[in-house]
Amino acid sequence: MTESTLAEVIEEATQVLVKFSIPLYRKDRVGRPLQYGTGFFVRTQSATFLVSAAHILDYAKSHALFYYSEPGQLRNLSGQLIRSTGEEDRAKDLIDVAVLRLSGGSIPPYPKVEKYAMDMSYLRPRYRPRTGKSYIFIGFPATKSTVDSARREVTVTAYAFRNSSIDESEYRSHGLDPNSHVALRLDLRKGFGADGTKQHFPKPNGMSGSPIVVLFDEDGDDRSRVFPVVGVATTYRKAVRLVFGTDVAYVIDAIQNAA
Repeated sequence: MTESTLAEVIEEATQVLVKFSIPLYRKDRVGRPLQYGTGFFVRTQSATFLVSAAHILDYAKSHALFYYSEPGQLRNLSGQLIRSTGEEDRAKDLIDVAVLRLSGGSIPPYPKVEKYAMDMSYLRPRYRPRTGKSYIFIGFPATKSTVDSARREVTVTAYAFRNSSIDESEYRSHGLDPNSHVALRLDLRKGFGADGTKQHFPKPNGMSGSPIVVLFDEDGDDRSRVFPVVGVATTYRKAVRLVFGTDVAYVIDAIQNAA
């Protein structure tokens, strides 16, 4: 695939998937919104869910966590919350996924901020092998979020990071299993803006809960422009320059348990 074609595919995937993803906020000590993580919306026939990392939605159990459903209009998270076990020590929770069945207020679509819920059919559990595929994860780095307190507006910038999975034989050395995780090398020089142009990737703080998407199979010729969501980004291991996420099979199980 040529550089120009790759940029086009990344731009197309980002423009589609950013409509399902949303930055999540808490308030700082003086009441200003502070970006805390990323989530994405999934719908079934009977309900709409917010998916994110468990260590992000843990915060909503005791504090206000919210997103903007339209400019200047915040929507506090409320509803049935299902999280992976390990709340007492999330650092040891390698699953770290949570699903919130939305209730108690408006639910997507939010056309004024161009946010919608993806159909559950976008989720592709245990999409293996991990190797031989090109992935991106899409989210909102906290360092690229700015607050205009006077106008009660928050500006965020979506970023996409593309790379291949580490070889499946390497997963065990990182304490991971390719059946349950997707592990990507994080080279900060391989970031992309929403328009598909190369940019240095910012620090990934605030991107926990982002969807991990397969762009294409490197060994095939699939140009169908269907971008399956295969994981939820949860952890950045800076020392080994690795980002890993949990397979969406856990998301599907949680949604079914909440239905």
